[in-house]
Amino acid sequence: MTDSLLRRAQHVLAPAQRRDLEDMTAMCAVDPVAYVVPAMYLEAAQGSGVVPAGLWGVRRRTGWSKELVGLVWAGANLSAVLPSTGDVDDDDAVRADVAAAIVGRLNRPAALVGDAAVTLDLWGRVEPWWGPAREVRSRQESLAIASDPEPGVVTAADALQLEPLRQATEDDYEKLLPACVHMFIGEVGYDPMRHGRAAYEDRLHYLIRAGRAYVQFGVVGGRREVVFKAEVGALGGGVAQLQGVWVHPSARGRGLARVGIAQVIAAVRADHAPTVSLYVNDFNAAALAAYDAVGFRRVGTFATIMF
Repeated sequence: MTDSLLRRAQHVLAPAQRRDLEDMTAMCAVDPVAYVVPAMYLEAAQGSGVVPAGLWGVRRRTGWSKELVGLVWAGANLSAVLPSTGDVDDDDAVRADVAAAIVGRLNRPAALVGDAAVTLDLWGRVEPWWGPAREVRSRQESLAIASDPEPGVVTAADALQLEPLRQATEDDYEKLLPACVHMFIGEVGYDPMRHGRAAYEDRLHYLIRAGRAYVQFGVVGGRREVVFKAEVGALGGGVAQLQGVWVHPSARGRGLARVGIAQVIAAVRADHAPTVSLYVNDFNAAALAAYDAVGFRRVGTFATIMF
């Protein structure tokens, strides 16, 4: 990366323009599961005509013009779409220039997330400036399903007095928020209510209003509680990415995860997009078993570098 900072870059990072949106959307369509996050913002930009500040184009200098060869979404998390040209040296030059540009022009995000090959390559180049990382998850299975799975069975379902899975409403917010926080702490490693509480709560309210938060209630310890929940964290390009899948600790071991996942897949496919995806740490054997059981297939590898 140091060499790329000392030479004249062959590629530049510049704010996206409306004329770029169609080409950027086509780039994301090559792998709609891997690029669902930038695709979501591109669809919003095309619908509104307003290009978000976090969307950047990667351009190659070619004479008087600059050819679009990739894009970067820089929001709370940073994701890069850098399609391979088939030339190892050319791909290396693009990644070196993008790494130098994001260090020079962008603030460090909460995380780098995306296709493992690109994400880990960029991390290796920016680590001297943005490191150390709080955690590097170098292999996360990217999964997808494009059909409704067969419903499963919950053991001792009567004892839980399960209600049907449904889209959450604002009336559910007070009970849903603690479940979301519990999941976040377990998955990300810190309490979002102590770090960016307003943004976290605003995000949950947004997902509820958009019909992208799903919840199932049951009776745990004599009280009506959220026993299963999941959100559509990203939605674009015909793909809905599930995030925040969670089962109440006292309701685990009854098959509730498998059944809830199956039900939420069917609901999300009916409500939002024909393909449902998610990514999960490769060491999370229990989650992978549940996802395999309902029919998810492995379609790629993600990586996440958290700061």
